[in-house]
Formats: sequence, C-alpha cells, structure tokens
Amino acid sequence: MLKKLLALTISAAICLSFAGCSEDGSSSDGSSQPGESSVSDSSSLPEESSSAPDSSSKPEESSSIPDSSSKPEDSSDSEVVPPPAETSDITPAMWKVESNGGTVYFLGSMHALDESCYPLPDEITNAYEASDSLAVECDIITYGKDMQAQIDLASKMVYSDGTTIADHIDPELYESAKQLLIDAKLYNALYDYYNELMWAQLVEMAMMEEAGLDSTLGLDSVLLTKALEEGKDIIEIESVDFQMGILYGQPEELNKFMLECDVYYYEDQCEALTELFKAWCAGDVEAIAASEEDEDTEDGEEIEISEELQAMIDEYNKQLMDDRNAGMITKAIEMLENGDNVLYVVGAAHFVGDTGIIKGLEDAGYTVERIEYK
Repeated sequence: MLKKLLALTISAAICLSFAGCSEDGSSSDGSSQPGESSVSDSSSLPEESSSAPDSSSKPEESSSIPDSSSKPEDSSDSEVVPPPAETSDITPAMWKVESNGGTVYFLGSMHALDESCYPLPDEITNAYEASDSLAVECDIITYGKDMQAQIDLASKMVYSDGTTIADHIDPELYESAKQLLIDAKLYNALYDYYNELMWAQLVEMAMMEEAGLDSTLGLDSVLLTKALEEGKDIIEIESVDFQMGILYGQPEELNKFMLECDVYYYEDQCEALTELFKAWCAGDVEAIAASEEDEDTEDGEEIEISEELQAMIDEYNKQLMDDRNAGMITKAIEMLENGDNVLYVVGAAHFVGDTGIIKGLEDAGYTVERIEYK
C-alpha cells in the first residue's frame, strides 16, 4: 500500500512542485514566501538547493529530441564538426495504434528523470516527428505563466487560519520531516506555513534528489517544452486545475498519513522510487504494475490502518488512477476515431493493469502494437 501511495503522489505531485518551491518565489533574503507567485518554467527546487544539474548537463531545450537526419553544412574550411551525441539506451514502454488513416503513439512517461535518459532514442524522436499533436496530462508550462492561476494555487498550499504545520501534526513527525528537508538542503522556515500535502511533496522532492532524479528532466516536460517552442499542437488530456482538485480535495487525515509514510519509511520509499525508475528505463511494464499493488506491510512490519482511513486511501487511489484512466481511454478513442496523428504521453502507470489504457483500448476492439527498440 505504501509503495502504491508513493507511486501515485510522486507522479502527480510534480505538477505542483514547480509552483510551491521555485526560485521565483524567493524574497530578498533568499527565502521563499508562501502565498506568493513562485513559478518558473523549469525550476522545481527551492533556491537553497544546489543539487539540480547545471545547464551544461541538461539536454538543450531546442534539441532535447535529436534530429537524426541533420548533417553539418559543407564548409570550405577544415573545421572539424563533432558527431552528434549518441542517443540514450533507455527503452521505455511505447505502443502504437493505427485507425482511420491515423496513428496514435502511446508513450509511458516518468515525471522525473536524469541526464542519462537524453538524447532520447530514435524510436521516440520518430514518433514525435510523425505526430501532428502532442497529448499530455496537462500543460504545466503554459499554466506556470498564468499569474492569477498561481495566486489561486498558492492559496491552497497554506493554512488559511494563520496556523503552521507544527500545529497540525505530532511534534515527532514535524521534527523528523524538518530534519529530512534540512539534510536535503530544502528546508526554509517559511515552509512551516505550508500544509501537510505540501510537506509530503517537499519530502518527496528530497527523495527525488537522493535518487538523482530531476522533475525538469521529466519526459513529458521535455517533450512539452520542445512542442511549445516549435508550435506543435498541444492537447491537454486533463488540466492542472483538474489534478489540483483531486490532490487538494482529500481529507486532512489522509494528507497527514501520506506525510507519515514518506517520513517514517523514507529509505524504503527512496528505494521504491529508484526501482520504479529502473523499471521505467527498461520498459518493464510488469514491474511498473507491481509498484501499484497494495501492500499491508513494509519490510515485514505490519501497518495498522483504521477502516475509515483505509476507505480514504481506496477512494484516493480510485480517483487518482482508475477514474482518470477511464477518462484517458475515452480521449484516446476519440483521437483514434478521428484518424489523428498524435504522440500521447502520460504517466507510465496509467497504461498498465486491468483498468489501464492498453487493456481499455484492447477491450474496445483496437489492435495495440508494442514498439520494439533497435
């Protein structure tokens, strides 16, 4: 159960993390002010953090999908032109469905990756170039430029009554969470005004750092950046507001429990995230599906959960996975019926399992072909 919660929150929380913890929210003393607009297009870590890879180690925004057909222009001088960078050897799960003269490529994303995943393999590049549109869960980059949207979102991150996180959780949990953030160089005293959900996300950002992952290098983020630069049509399968409605619509008791899981089982969660990253890189859909399965123990220690809390967890998982999968399947079928050419990129976990996109398409009568990497 804990690994399932981590897989869900680490996936969806990336859409939020850029808003609450970016450098643009820094005050003159270098601290982020809660409630201020704090979105940058590519930053998702507080200013105090220095662990994000520098620009020299990131894929160029304009060339994150290498053009394998590009060649150096002829030149009369003897200047040596270096060969293009070799593509990454990752093989994330990707499928295609042909219908009514169009092709929809389905690519499972992970919302935080590292530099080793770039430049992307030719199979992904070719699917991108062959598609007229890029479909993503939501356009977080355009949303991040909407000042009013950021003000509205920031208001959901803090307590409205002037209290702090220490007033809402046990002292032991607060001190443990605070120490984790301090160790990760992510803590700022002003974060005490953030609520339990935001603290859980801050701890999960520390997990990403420990795993060497960066949300600015997430596959959907990189593809979205390129598509926006090139003027490619963007299709939002959901929206940021829709996802925020789910995340911020949960009971305080559930948010507190998720924070407890992240803090008290931190090392286990870090290990689970690392294993999920390896599974994603290898396109191991069975391992990705297994990461979504319920577990009642963690390292042999049984987790005691009340019936009421278990009902909250079940409803949250249903909203965040099963219900959203149904909507994603409907959107995919619309594209197929229209004969559209689309690269359809959502979190890899949405494709697997009995309620996943692939089974949903097969049940609807479509032939789904798994793309093999050379």
